[in-house]
Parts: sequence; structure tokens; C-alpha cells
Amino acid sequence: MLKELLSAWRGRDALARMFDEFDRMLEETHWMFQQAVEVFFSRVDWQAVQSPLYERDKTVNKLERSIRAQVVKHLSIRQEANVAACLVLMSVVKDAERIGDYCKNIFEVGKFYTSEFTSADYLDSLERIRTELEDLFGLTKAAFGQSDIDRARRVQKQFGVTSKECDELIQALLQRHASIETDEAVAYSLLARHMKRIGAHLSNISSAVIAPVHKLDYMDEAGPGEMS
Repeated sequence: MLKELLSAWRGRDALARMFDEFDRMLEETHWMFQQAVEVFFSRVDWQAVQSPLYERDKTVNKLERSIRAQVVKHLSIRQEANVAACLVLMSVVKDAERIGDYCKNIFEVGKFYTSEFTSADYLDSLERIRTELEDLFGLTKAAFGQSDIDRARRVQKQFGVTSKECDELIQALLQRHASIETDEAVAYSLLARHMKRIGAHLSNISSAVIAPVHKLDYMDEAGPGEMS
């Protein structure tokens, strides 16, 4: 589907501008994710991050509105408008905006949790998942920007693994496989859940490279990319 979009609008300034703006959305949310996780693990003071993080979120929201306005304008004034391509852009910008929201959620958990983390096993698992998401941000950006099918499939395959890891961590916490304080368990489970949602939205964005419009937001083989 992404190749159809490029074919439909190739050479037009509007397309280049919208792609640049969407690329910036991914860059801004990647920064938000990195900083939010640092706050969660108390490696950065939340007071130093709060203002720039929320400013970046405003920028992401502004970029989403800009892209959507350009899509609507394109549909309104061009009889040959590619409606399917427009729907793709409308879909992926919402995914990018939602990533920003989950980054704020991670930041808020780190801001409000004031106790010490004590479980090395859970911390190691969460750090591994964080590293996997770092890779997914880079792969998604490259897959979408270059219409790279191989990278898009790698995103979907890796998210299938990461999603399972998040679920297993939350299941272990609910089944009390380790004796830890309730507030610590809640913090771990929230981080795992929010990272899973971020991964799902990155997977959804990558699906635009390989899927027709009616199958956007669904992974190829590993199961549906959730949106709730």
C-alpha cells in the first residue's frame, strides 16, 4: 500500500512535506520513549524531563493535525485523489500519536513511583524489552521511510516476540511468582503493558508497507496488532 501512495503522489511537494512531518513524529516519540523509561528507572530526574516531554507531545499532536489537514485538502481539491493512500496516512499518524500518549503514561508511572526497585529478574526482563523496542523504532522508521518490506516484516516478527515477553512478565506478577511489594509489582506491570502497546502501534505503522487498507493494524502471521 505504501508503494501505491508513493506512486500516486510522486513528485508532489505535499507528499514530501507529509512524509517529513510523519518522520518527525516518529523521531519525537522515540525521544519521548527513551526519556520516559529513564525516568521510570530513576536514572533521570522527572522534573528535568517533564516540560520537554510534554512539549514534544504537543508537537506530535500538532504534526498529526497538520498531516490530516493536508490529506483532507488533497481529497477535496483533486478529483484523481487516491483515497486508499489517504486512509493509510490517516491510520499511521494516529498510531504515532498514540505512541506519544503511552510514553507519557510511562513517564507518569516513573514520576509517581517513589520506592526502590528490588527485583533484578523483572528489571532485567524490562530492560531487555526496552532494548527490543529501541530496535523497533529504528526498523519502523526505516521500513516506512524507504517502503522496505523486509524491514516491515522484521518489525512484525520481533513484535510477536516482544508482545509475548510482556504478557509472560505480567502473568508472572499476577501469579505472584516472586515476593515483591504491591506498588513495585504494579509499576512493573504498567511498564510492560505500556511498552507492549507502543510495540503494537509500531507494528501497525509497519503494516502500511505490506498490507492493503482493510488489513492495516493486523500483523501478517503473529496475530492481530491490538489497538485497545
